[in-house]
Amino acid sequence: MLDSLLLILFMIVIGALIGGLTNFLAIRMLFRPYQPIYIGKWQLPFTPGLIPKRHNELATQIGKLVVGHLVTPDSVRKKITNKDFIEKMHIWLTAKFNSWLEKEWTIEQLLEQLQVDNPIERANTFIDGRIEEKYYGIKDKFWNKQIQEVIPREWTQQLQNKIPDAADRIIEKAVEYFSSQEGKYKIKTMIEQFLKDRGKLWNMVQMFVGNDSLADKFQPEIIKMLKNEETKLMLVQVLQSEWEKIQEKTTEELFVNMNDEKILATIKLTVADTIQLKKILQTPISELLIPYKEKIETNIIPFILQTAGTYLSDRIGEILERFEVEAIVREQIESFSLRKLEELVISIAKKELVMITYLGAVLGGAIGLIQGIIVLFTS
Repeated sequence: MLDSLLLILFMIVIGALIGGLTNFLAIRMLFRPYQPIYIGKWQLPFTPGLIPKRHNELATQIGKLVVGHLVTPDSVRKKITNKDFIEKMHIWLTAKFNSWLEKEWTIEQLLEQLQVDNPIERANTFIDGRIEEKYYGIKDKFWNKQIQEVIPREWTQQLQNKIPDAADRIIEKAVEYFSSQEGKYKIKTMIEQFLKDRGKLWNMVQMFVGNDSLADKFQPEIIKMLKNEETKLMLVQVLQSEWEKIQEKTTEELFVNMNDEKILATIKLTVADTIQLKKILQTPISELLIPYKEKIETNIIPFILQTAGTYLSDRIGEILERFEVEAIVREQIESFSLRKLEELVISIAKKELVMITYLGAVLGGAIGLIQGIIVLFTS
């Protein structure tokens, strides 16, 4: 009886050793040996191991698996349109935005970080260049055209309609001037100048009328003449005639003495004083964005996320195709050393591989038990 038990126990141990060792060797032969082994010119069977032998095919199939079933346009589209993902991205972008503002960078420093040297000088040069370009562009466009071609028709009509009002204003100012003491003195001076040029006539007038009396007589008459309706009509006709002449002139004729350099210098100075570029570029960005910070966080960042999500969702297939994900996966796996690939697989499935080895031992032991029982009954 003891001999029978020892025989069965021996066969169980041998079966377990064979089963466990067989599975262990089978697992190892997935990776080992890394290179084919030759005896003379004869290649030893099962060398190299399965994965080293099929390394390139494995890389290709995994690449196809990733593109065809894992990183697909639908899966990526579903991810980027997921509400939880969008909310997390909003929180992340807001935190990054606030963190960036805390650095107190100025626009000048930001441009320098972007490899833009001397940003203030370059910005001023750029603005001055644009001013000159626009100035000479406008000048070339309108220089040889008549004023009536340059000014919009509705403007010329409005100016034409304003001529009577302008005449009223001129007459009003003239009456106001000649009614003043300064105007009276001017009348007196003009009369004296007129009569002095006529010799004896001036002496006769002085003898009978006197300088002041003559000015007193002319002043109301001049004012009366200015207020006369005929005077206004005459002035309106003169202004209309002059306006028509001006419209027929070219821009070059109207601004014949124009100095381009002085005009450009004035425009550049005005723009520089208005924009104050140096002050803006040296002001912290956070200070410039304070009035808009809440709007950026609540409106602009969600808008950017929505726009980017829509863009990616519509073009994700093309993007993945251009990224050549399958080729990237294949190249990465092909670049792995066989030892590293083995370590990677074993580290992921270590427990399962050990269990497969143990399962082989258990099955081998069970087979040994069955064989031992059969031997006892047949002996």
